[in-house]
Amino acid sequence: MKKKSKAILVSAFFGIILLTSTLAIALNSNLPKTSDNRATMTGTPADNFSDEERTTYCGTGASKSNRYITEFKIPTVCTQPLAITTDPSGMVWFTESNTGKLAKFDPFSKLFTEYENTRLPKGVRSMMWGIDYALDENIWFTDESHDVLWKFSIVTKNYTSFSYPVSNNVVTFPQRLVIDNKNILVNDLLGNKITSFDSTQLGNELNYSIINSEVNNTVTGSPTIDSNGKLWYVVWVPQKGLGALVSYDRQANIGTVFKLPVGIIAPNGISSDHQNNIWITDAATNFFISFDSTTQKFTKYVTSTPRQSVYGNATGIMKNPNSNPYWNKVDSNDRVWFNEHFANSIAVFDPKTNSLVEYLIPSQNPNWRDCTGLENCGTSMPLDFTINGDKIWFTEWVENNIGLLESSTPLPIEVNLEPKEIILNKGETSTLSFTITQKEQLDGMITLTTANTAAPNDIIVSGVDKKITVENQPETVSLSLSASEFALSGTYKLLVGAQYNEVTISQFITITIK
Repeated sequence: MKKKSKAILVSAFFGIILLTSTLAIALNSNLPKTSDNRATMTGTPADNFSDEERTTYCGTGASKSNRYITEFKIPTVCTQPLAITTDPSGMVWFTESNTGKLAKFDPFSKLFTEYENTRLPKGVRSMMWGIDYALDENIWFTDESHDVLWKFSIVTKNYTSFSYPVSNNVVTFPQRLVIDNKNILVNDLLGNKITSFDSTQLGNELNYSIINSEVNNTVTGSPTIDSNGKLWYVVWVPQKGLGALVSYDRQANIGTVFKLPVGIIAPNGISSDHQNNIWITDAATNFFISFDSTTQKFTKYVTSTPRQSVYGNATGIMKNPNSNPYWNKVDSNDRVWFNEHFANSIAVFDPKTNSLVEYLIPSQNPNWRDCTGLENCGTSMPLDFTINGDKIWFTEWVENNIGLLESSTPLPIEVNLEPKEIILNKGETSTLSFTITQKEQLDGMITLTTANTAAPNDIIVSGVDKKITVENQPETVSLSLSASEFALSGTYKLLVGAQYNEVTISQFITITIK
């Protein structure tokens, strides 16, 4: 299919999962044109944009830091860092979507190295979403604009490209990339398939096999492999909220389809924990879900609502902002990490304690949110991250930074909920009490937050719209919970938390409406 047709489909895809309806800016090779298309040539990647567009796509200032996160500014302007991973020595590798290069950051020397790709023309742009490190000391990454896989040798510093299989009259989009022993698994986002490449083959081509999606005419999401070697991925229909989780037994060549819960719109991220629970993040809402592969049951969770300092709402038209959790990964302790690209945060959920911690990223680009006339507003667009022990590295696509979250940094407060479960009849009201305990001397007030997985107005929480002070003794807070007379019966998750400076700390309680 012609490149123009692919660009139109890609534009529609990113319009759904990256942006709200109030911000009609598309992330693809067909960039939006402003009223002033003049471009002052600088000899840098910023030349891909007009002067007026450069603060939107190239960054708004110097890198910043807070207690938990340190940012590092990439020396070359406007590289638009995207996919990111680490190697065994701790080096950080990432793709530059506005240059076509692979880059390395040395966390010990704090130096960047960008590797020129002479196989690509200057000025090239591509959303290089997938990256992984192979044990043969190669970095593999995807290139959706050119329908290729790239292999970069850490030893020789050479690039090698391999064509991604293209079918007649089918739009392809090699997106995420997972290395499973010698196999490289890549989802074809728009091509309705997962492709498995044999990385051990020498020559100009790689042997590959195609796993056609179990559900036709859908977007095919990122793959993950559980501890039994089973392949999992998600599929969904853009704008219709119809999605499914697919389990594929590679040995038996058998696929099983599980319909996703209602309200999941763009289930992009997926990962498997050590108990073979599957975790999915919805890039178009506030939701993330788990799937118990033994009981075959889904559980829906919710993030906190984005801070107004991130989305702005200068026009007053944004009524229900979403955090948009994008990708997710499970660490060695089975905690689930994800990037909330709308909320400009990195979050971690611990299933053992039912706790959620959300870390606010210091840099903010106001051009991607409803921020006209507002200060300290916007998002850095954190579009990917990787886990290396207690260090979470992530990219800031519109601020030209990579960031480091030190997850070992102590939290200033602790939130404890009692009881862990409440049963409500329709029309009934109950009281929930929780305590906030300071773990250090606090220098400001705490903002209460709540969110839930029920339909709007099915669960009403009163008493949360206030700020409190926590001093030497734990502070007990009481909230009133009401189930609407018209609420749907079911089991839901209520998130109750406290926001202090750059961090939001919450716990979940289960609400059953009879």
